[in-house]
Amino acid sequence: MDICTASSLDKKFILELYQKTFPFRERQEFSLIERRAAMGEMEILLIREERKPIGFAILAYGEKLILLDYFAISEKYRGQGLGSAALELIRALYDDRPFFLELRKPCGDAETDLEETRLLKQCESFFLCNGMYVTGIDIEQGGVCMELLSTQPELCFEECEQVYRSLFGANYRDIVKQVNK
Repeated sequence: MDICTASSLDKKFILELYQKTFPFRERQEFSLIERRAAMGEMEILLIREERKPIGFAILAYGEKLILLDYFAISEKYRGQGLGSAALELIRALYDDRPFFLELRKPCGDAETDLEETRLLKQCESFFLCNGMYVTGIDIEQGGVCMELLSTQPELCFEECEQVYRSLFGANYRDIVKQVNK
């Protein structure tokens, strides 16, 4: 397995997997991600197994923390340990700097059915089995409820704010709100 910075040749694969994996309400406009990557604020990584693309990771940088903004492995490659291996490679690539991620929470509304809740719990279990910790921090971003997981057992929202500030600018508090203080 290897991980490399995605090129324009990888865009079709990444965009299709991005749209298939993440619900519309969770997605950012992909051209915005590309612009941020071009400016060095984010990075789009391609995950390959035997030179075949199998997934991607999109990361955003802060001074001390890295936000694993999106991470996906193609469905046909799941359950083979490749996602775990990819996370390990990503962590090594960034010299084990601390990561955090946002994981959508079941909201208990009509839009969240039992299958979606099962998938969200499966996703959480995957990250917890791969060295992430529940932080107890819940946020709302664009009307989506999320919990933060981290590679650090202790994380405070203030540490995450620097990443959000670099992504969304001075008005980041209008976009990302901590809902449990």
